[in-house]
Amino acid sequence: MSVVAAPSRSSPVSERLRRDTDEYLDLLVGDLPSSDITSRLKRLGYVRDRLSLAFSKEAARLSAEFRESETADRLDAPTAGEWIRHNCKMKTGASYDSISVGEQLPRIAKCAQAMVVGEIGFAHLSVIARTASTLSGTAPESIFPEDDLLAHARESSAGRLWHYCQRLRHALDRESVEQEHRVAVEERRLQLSVWEDGSVQISGQLDPVGGAALRTALEPLAQPMGESDDRSLEHRQGDAIVELSLHSLDAGLVPQHASQRPHLQVTTTLETLRGLQGSPAADMEFSTPISSVTVQRLACDANIARVVFGPESVVVDVGRAVRVVSGATRRALNSRDQHCQWPGCERTASWSAAHHLVHWIKGGATDLSNLILLCHRHHWMVHEGGWKLSRSDDSRLLAIPPVYDYYRARAPDSVPAA
Repeated sequence: MSVVAAPSRSSPVSERLRRDTDEYLDLLVGDLPSSDITSRLKRLGYVRDRLSLAFSKEAARLSAEFRESETADRLDAPTAGEWIRHNCKMKTGASYDSISVGEQLPRIAKCAQAMVVGEIGFAHLSVIARTASTLSGTAPESIFPEDDLLAHARESSAGRLWHYCQRLRHALDRESVEQEHRVAVEERRLQLSVWEDGSVQISGQLDPVGGAALRTALEPLAQPMGESDDRSLEHRQGDAIVELSLHSLDAGLVPQHASQRPHLQVTTTLETLRGLQGSPAADMEFSTPISSVTVQRLACDANIARVVFGPESVVVDVGRAVRVVSGATRRALNSRDQHCQWPGCERTASWSAAHHLVHWIKGGATDLSNLILLCHRHHWMVHEGGWKLSRSDDSRLLAIPPVYDYYRARAPDSVPAA
């Protein structure tokens, strides 16, 4: 069902309304100096709340018309909330909140009056109205604690008030809250959409407890790695969920599947592993082909098996998988380094990979003199990110940033034809 558009901005009514609104705004703050920003904001915020309250009353009237007449067909909209969202250019939650406030005004009259005199904001009123609406069908009208909610609203932010209302709902109507939680668990979902370049877009929904578990697991992994870490929170959380997945595979925390422990499997040629010019990309399950530098990073600390192909890609021999860094060497490395050796990083040994300072495919030895621990993030930075690690004269490990060549070769100018 489509939704009707609002009147054109170029209509005379809109022109007059904009002009009148401009004059009204000038009148509201005209007596305050432009330097007094806080007073101007407080005054405009109060007016915004009053307008929101007036808007809510009209929104409730429209909602009543949708329930009792042919308004839905006439306006070509499924609900009053959807019509308001589209035509008044609001978010879905805000449009339905406005209806809720208007409909619950008889039950929250004291709270509305407190907002009118500036004691609380419209955000508080919206939270209280939502709570009243939820309780209206289950809790008796006589036990709705408006005075208690108003007292908390005067002393707390809208966010803190919302948490208090959740606890209150459990006290007054525990069965409904428990049912909501059951529904939330049954509605868990996670969708992985793979783009053409192999990137994976994640979307989904978790119940409150499941979401808290995920956030708790990611929070320590998503902390900035030192003062020079300029990654955004979204970037750090993306890295954290990858690190959590890699650690789960490395530590064997994932149940066995098809009689073997789940692992990343890469199929590559020796030329690709060596990084030779003209070598093909390597293959990885659940991924597009990957580059030689990524193969080298994964091969730093992995099980390697030789597979020989005959004519027409027929497998003629499969060698035994051998761990590049043996158990004894890894235990000694963990004992020596204890954590990621990138300057300033303290990710523990169990969350780090063994990195060859000189890769074994290039002749580097797999012994303690050529191995260090690097967390997944810094291991990537060394291989794919272009960073270099070097020992100083006093044996400190130095991280050297990549040097990009901004100069490009220029083709010869064309020679005019004779």
